[in-house]
Amino acid sequence: MEKYQSNLDYSYILGISLTIEAIKHVPFYIEKVYLSSRAIKNNQYDKLCALCKENNIEIIEDDKVIDNLSVKENCYGIGVFKKFYKDLISDSHIVLYGFNDYGELGTIMRSAVSFNFKDIVLVNSSIDYFDPRVIRASMGSIFHLNIQEYKNIDEYLDAYNYHLYPFTANGTKELKTLKLEKPYSLLIPQNYNALDVLYDDGYYLKHVNDDEISLSSLSSIVFNYCYENANDKNISDIKEG
Repeated sequence: MEKYQSNLDYSYILGISLTIEAIKHVPFYIEKVYLSSRAIKNNQYDKLCALCKENNIEIIEDDKVIDNLSVKENCYGIGVFKKFYKDLISDSHIVLYGFNDYGELGTIMRSAVSFNFKDIVLVNSSIDYFDPRVIRASMGSIFHLNIQEYKNIDEYLDAYNYHLYPFTANGTKELKTLKLEKPYSLLIPQNYNALDVLYDDGYYLKHVNDDEISLSSLSSIVFNYCYENANDKNISDIKEG
């Protein structure tokens, strides 16, 4: 089995715990599971074997495949899955603009799931979100999400005419002033300046110590704000006339 490349129709999950997470949420896409002969036969190991048996997923013991594909010495299991594409289903989208960092993307996915977001949109992105590095950084959260890609913002808005709330470097609006109206899209760029040429103003993700807080942490602050206000007067289901 060859190492991951974007042109393959499959990808893989590194680690027993993340493979368990994938089988629990998208079992019909899991094609096989490789296990190392060095794997400790504990409760987690037994749970993986039970899930594979329940879902008719083949288990193959193969140290060579594990060693070839894994990036860490303590990887004892790898789940192989067929790439899948799901429609967006909710009235609240997280739109990530210009992302090219695997770790940041995976961590933001994790935060999104934590705050009950279900739909991620990648716009003008150079990342293959099926890359095992993204899956690992997401800690399996990718299997809880619906993800779609668009070349630019206009293409996305043609498909989903949602209320758009951009976060920009030149933004003058504080997060606490954000009044969300469903359906809505939170537009978050990886580079703070990336949206300045598209929007004259927006909300800002800045922090008093910009260099000491990551984009994923700042995004979590936004997600938390939206989550806490989901049933509050700050979010309206009624469109303005």
